[in-house]
Amino acid sequence: MTDRPAVQILHGPVGSGKTSRALVWIAGRRPDEVGGVVTLKTETGRVMRDLETGDFMPMEGAAEDEPVATVGPFRFRVAAFDWAMSVLTRAAETRPFVVVDEVGPLELRGEGLAPALTVLMASRATPVLIVRTPLVGAVVEAFCAGRAVVEDPS
Repeated sequence: MTDRPAVQILHGPVGSGKTSRALVWIAGRRPDEVGGVVTLKTETGRVMRDLETGDFMPMEGAAEDEPVATVGPFRFRVAAFDWAMSVLTRAAETRPFVVVDEVGPLELRGEGLAPALTVLMASRATPVLIVRTPLVGAVVEAFCAGRAVVEDPS
């Protein structure tokens, strides 16, 4: 038996409104209860938003010599993941709920936000993971150690 809280999994297909549903869930909590990051699509590309401070970090638009992480046709700035990992690590120490939007192929390869997920899973915070439906089983197996509660997306 573990004294760690359950891992909440919010899932859905690509473009189904997972982040929007997460933002509604977040709005129902006190501001001091939730930390972490959400990924938003803007006119200039994807950005990560720190839920505690409201700061943004661009994920796309890397300089030619800047390190990137590649998933299919997408090239994401490694600096954005480094920034988000510090946000998640801080939130795991200071907030009861920590949102990670989203956990996907990079994390399953041990890249992206995977190091921060390890820290989060060892903390006393309740992880709230945003995941594409086809990846739920792999994410649960890789990160949740029998603690997952998979939310019905309807």
